[in-house]
Amino acid sequence: MDQRDKNYSIPEIAYKWQQGTATPEEKAFYEQWYASFNDEELDLRETSYTGFDELEKSIYSKIGIGIKEEIKPLKSKFFPIWFTSAAAILVFAFGFLAYQSGWLSFLRSADPAKMEIVPGTNTATLKLSSGKILQLSSSKLGLKIDSADLEYMDGSGIVLDKTSAVTKAMEIKTPNGGTYQVELPDGTKVWLNASSSVVLPANFSSSFERHLKLQGEAYFEVAKVNTSVNGVLKRKPFIVTVNDKAIEVLGTHFNVRAYSSEPSLKTTLLEGSVKVVDGNTAKKIVPGEQATAVNGLIHINKVDVEEAIAWKNGNFQFSNEGIERIMQDIARWYNIEVVYDGPVTKENFGGAISRNKSLQDVLSSLEETGGVHFKIEGRRVIVMP
Repeated sequence: MDQRDKNYSIPEIAYKWQQGTATPEEKAFYEQWYASFNDEELDLRETSYTGFDELEKSIYSKIGIGIKEEIKPLKSKFFPIWFTSAAAILVFAFGFLAYQSGWLSFLRSADPAKMEIVPGTNTATLKLSSGKILQLSSSKLGLKIDSADLEYMDGSGIVLDKTSAVTKAMEIKTPNGGTYQVELPDGTKVWLNASSSVVLPANFSSSFERHLKLQGEAYFEVAKVNTSVNGVLKRKPFIVTVNDKAIEVLGTHFNVRAYSSEPSLKTTLLEGSVKVVDGNTAKKIVPGEQATAVNGLIHINKVDVEEAIAWKNGNFQFSNEGIERIMQDIARWYNIEVVYDGPVTKENFGGAISRNKSLQDVLSSLEETGGVHFKIEGRRVIVMP
């Protein structure tokens, strides 16, 4: 098929060439198109900038002249005059429309080092037992799983098969730069932090215990549910497992931090009581305490619980934390890569700042301490002493 029969866009190919993403087929089409011009018409193209400012002229010249220098096209004598004239008019018209629409302004502001990196959003996926993955709505507050169906917390439904939602296993997962709320069939509420997931087994509500698996970080408000065991009414346990560790609760509010990139599991209790189990070791904690489980050992400390759940309330909050720990949270929330240039500062940092601010604002606040500096290159942040 003749290349001209394909739906190519000359302006789009020109831009992709400049970015280094044009395919060989697109380059061949551009060369063929460019070969239809003679030098006089090229001069017309390069001087028709009425209404453009100098920077826009420079960018537009790079699209036309820079590509001309790279491809060094052969002049074709087989295209009729009407085609070359029309092509020249097309280029001029594109330039005018680009100016009017702000397309060149987009190019001008597309310097990756200067682009503002915005915070994470309300986003997650739902994976069904069939393997089907659904993108959950970012405009909804969260997902509600009940005994009959799946729906959003505002009551709007999610289209699935007719099978009861809670009779099959499912996974709710947030990416880097994502957070989401989930209400489980028993009424328990879960807030997922960035890069986290919970897996509900089949028949979550029908067994004598409620189980789920966690990766990453989540805040739980566990509903108190009773069950009959040999005719005796008892509180149904709620168990969160993370690899070989477990948190057993009856009805309580707590936060679990268990990212695979971090060596320990941290459970912070706000209300009620929980038991943390790591191998053969088990310890209970009371409100205001944090249990740190690692390598079969469990350490308990008094902590500021507000710091542990600051992420849920829309903030970064640290007290005497090293820069590497802080940058882990920042990297997950803004979906960036963090690298270190030179020795990592030993200084500890403290304070609070909204997670709704841009990355640049958050890093500027850290730089005000004078103990660390940053350089942004696209979605990479370089940390310097």
